[in-house]
Amino acid sequence: MDLLTVQETARMLKVAPITIRRYIAGGRLPAVKVGRGLRVEREAVEQLIQPVAVRPINGRVAKRPTGRRKTGILSADDPIWDIVGTGRSEGPTDVSENKRKYLADAYFAKLDRQRDEG
Repeated sequence: MDLLTVQETARMLKVAPITIRRYIAGGRLPAVKVGRGLRVEREAVEQLIQPVAVRPINGRVAKRPTGRRKTGILSADDPIWDIVGTGRSEGPTDVSENKRKYLADAYFAKLDRQRDEG
């Protein structure tokens, strides 16, 4: 039985020691107390890192959504460019200064339409 320290286990899994302690506390990784420290069996670590076979849903393998980009590069016609710079201004805009008026106008217009229909 080969026992590893929390630090050795963390290095082996390429995670922080606190992650190993969370795995132990959550029951995901069994450990034993040796003196004042915790030890993890190497076999338990190897079992934790075993690849898991993913079963397809309804006999189909999930594919990457076609609408998602694989890179972070934006094209010139990307809709995100429509909002670039909208957060910058030299002070309050008409909408921000009069938002309550615009909301009230929209609310009363909706009430008027409902009254006219009903």
